[in-house]
Amino acid sequence: MSTSAASGTTAPQSVREVDAVVVGAGFGGLYMVHRLQEMGLTVQAYEAAPDVGGTWYWNHYPGARTDCEGYYYCYSFDPQMLQEWTWKERYPTQPEMQSYFGYVADKFDLRRHYRFATRVETAEFDEASGRWQVRTDTGERTSATYLVTAVGILSAPNLPDFPGIESFEGQWLHTAYWPAEGVDLAGKRVGIIGTGSTGVQAIPLLAEQAEHLTVFQRTPNYVIPARNRAVSQQEMDEIKTRYDEVWAKVRRHWFSFPFENANLLAGSTDEQERTRVYEKAWEYGGFPFLFSFDDLLFDTAANDSAAEFVRDKIRAAVTDPAVAEKLTPRYPFGAKRPPSGSGYYETFNREDVDLIDVSGNAIAEITAHGVRLADGTEHEVDVLVFATGFDASTGALTRMNIVGRDGETLAGKWAPGPRTHLGIGTHGFPNMFMITGPQSPFTNIPPCAQNTADWIADAITHINATGGALMEATEQAQDAWTEQITAIAEQTLLVAGKDVHSWFTGTNVEGKAPVINVFFGGADKYMDICEQEAADGYSGFEIHTPAVATR
Repeated sequence: MSTSAASGTTAPQSVREVDAVVVGAGFGGLYMVHRLQEMGLTVQAYEAAPDVGGTWYWNHYPGARTDCEGYYYCYSFDPQMLQEWTWKERYPTQPEMQSYFGYVADKFDLRRHYRFATRVETAEFDEASGRWQVRTDTGERTSATYLVTAVGILSAPNLPDFPGIESFEGQWLHTAYWPAEGVDLAGKRVGIIGTGSTGVQAIPLLAEQAEHLTVFQRTPNYVIPARNRAVSQQEMDEIKTRYDEVWAKVRRHWFSFPFENANLLAGSTDEQERTRVYEKAWEYGGFPFLFSFDDLLFDTAANDSAAEFVRDKIRAAVTDPAVAEKLTPRYPFGAKRPPSGSGYYETFNREDVDLIDVSGNAIAEITAHGVRLADGTEHEVDVLVFATGFDASTGALTRMNIVGRDGETLAGKWAPGPRTHLGIGTHGFPNMFMITGPQSPFTNIPPCAQNTADWIADAITHINATGGALMEATEQAQDAWTEQITAIAEQTLLVAGKDVHSWFTGTNVEGKAPVINVFFGGADKYMDICEQEAADGYSGFEIHTPAVATR
């Protein structure tokens, strides 16, 4: 806002008019900006961080790295870029990922479209003009025909409302906002709350840095060894010769990985051979363990065999049987996103690490000096780390004040649970498109985000070609999609009930509606469905003519 010296009144900033506003500078946002500028559209993009990278800008916590291998956790749209970029480690660190995003932004001159360190506060659809009116926390105002959100599924940190946190006299941090310069933990008693993917990566390093580490665990996890290592130039050169094959496999895979289906069923494989297959996948490390057999997520007996194999690995790694039992999950393998880690279970053999089970003795409050449990036990710490995850899928969207037709807010519409068509559009919010929105696939994100951005670009071309003005998901289509993703999830073992606190169902966030947030039908099938939708003239969307749009 600007102030008139003569009158002392505040005058609104002028409104800039563009074809599209894009929110976010991660995988989806950067590529969407690239596609729109290729189409000759004017774009204003916003990013809350000071630079590109999305979630990979913010997550500086110790041990932060991908749990997908770098050579397929990246863009595939530019062959030259694939040949130019060389990954240093099997699972890239946060600094390497941030460097990659900077490389992409520079190569395609994308930063000039962005306002960095700028958060979108309100995006309101104006029915009279058929345009989105966007306002930021800096007071900037922009009017756009299209609003594209690329805010990520895991970007809105979840900080539980523990009583007394304001009284804590030490330092507390959420892993998603870890200082880039790091935190000196030498000689400190550190407590960490949370043992999801972030906690699994951070805990071994925090144990090395701190004088003493106390881990507060509500739900144990099935942790697969990452087997991280440096990638040789020879290996990278070999990968570059077969990128066409890599991306063809990614397109056909359920989770967008460059692997073939196992063509094996654990339920019909004898125990000796089954164990051999599990051992081979365990030694390889990472997500491929999940793909050892094709029935692990659908057949209870098959899932039990994988779960018990991991439980045996936990018992073998942890020397104290009582601690091993606390670390051993009893829910189906995969019902929580299975993390991969390095030395996670072995960390609990250290004398300077304590594991506190809070599943039956909950955290009652944060005190001036630490954490008090329901039974009155207090654990004193100097530094408190919250690895409590994210308000996944919906959180980053509902925390913005997005207002559609008839003054309906997105937060209000989704209070009972998200309702979308394809995870891309939602009824009542014309010309608003979401990349990796709620009800999109649980998958390796970059290929799916790139595919969705291409779909949105094609949809905008279609709108213009047909003389339309507004494209909006129909109620019937979003109802059918919501029913479909729920029915698919219920056929799997990934939804194990409210006792498993998973972001798949929103049960990791207090008060959030416990509904399916993710399409579990496979990224390959999802992309097929999206392609068919486009081929059918975007049958799940209504395209209004200008006359209808301004009624």
